[in-house]
Amino acid sequence: MSHAPKLLASDLAPGDQRSAGADLGGIVFHLVESTQDPFFQIGFDKLTEIFGPRGEMETRSVLEHRFRWNTAPSRPSRPLFHYSMILALNPQGGVSAARDYTAIVHAPPERASATVHLSHLWIHPDSRRTGLAGWMRAFPVETARTLLARARHSIHAPITLAGEMEFPDGKDEARNIRLLAYEKAGYLKVDPRVIPFLQPDFREPSAIDASGGPQPIPMTPIIRRVGHESETSAPASEIRTLIRDLYAMYADTFRPSDMAPLFEKCKSYPDGPTPVPLIPPTQP
Repeated sequence: MSHAPKLLASDLAPGDQRSAGADLGGIVFHLVESTQDPFFQIGFDKLTEIFGPRGEMETRSVLEHRFRWNTAPSRPSRPLFHYSMILALNPQGGVSAARDYTAIVHAPPERASATVHLSHLWIHPDSRRTGLAGWMRAFPVETARTLLARARHSIHAPITLAGEMEFPDGKDEARNIRLLAYEKAGYLKVDPRVIPFLQPDFREPSAIDASGGPQPIPMTPIIRRVGHESETSAPASEIRTLIRDLYAMYADTFRPSDMAPLFEKCKSYPDGPTPVPLIPPTQP
């Protein structure tokens, strides 16, 4: 894997094209590759500060495990995972943005495709509406292509970026701003009336047990099907594959008992060529 993310304008989402000509004011991008990197703690603390209170941030031990995916040998019937954390560093020595994500690719003979789980993204208020967010949304595309090549697939295979987002409620202004930002970029959400998606319980196992069992969080996948952003539906089989990939990633670090309710819910999802509507993220 590259030691620094590339700025490829062709990877920008349709609504993020203005980022290609943006003046980022001397910002440089740093790829964190282990928890030993001193910038890891800075990125982890910032993401935990924002997403931890909502129960949407994994523990440090989970992220330590995910970094080990990057050097693990491939094994038959097991997907390849690659976890990344990227920080945008400003000339003053501060952090202007932080994001983490996981690319997921299955080895042949499975169909060539990549799912990228967009875990978290934080942009400093001073860096919003500067074009920086567009690049932070684009970097995962290059990681997906690199992982496709590692799995001996074509780098031109389908790539889908997927973030798990809360439902719009008209009350949480920060939430609505995030949803609108992705909507303007060109992302669409999987209609939750058709696919009622659940995010795993991110708490420590002891806390889960003390509360009587896992409490999955209702969310909805907001996706960018790279090269197919204008399409307003996707085959149910494609959405099921995407969710299968996300749950395979989670199942590698979470207990089977904590994942069981999610896998059970999957059984009710439609399958095959049935079209699943893709709707604007801000739509109730």
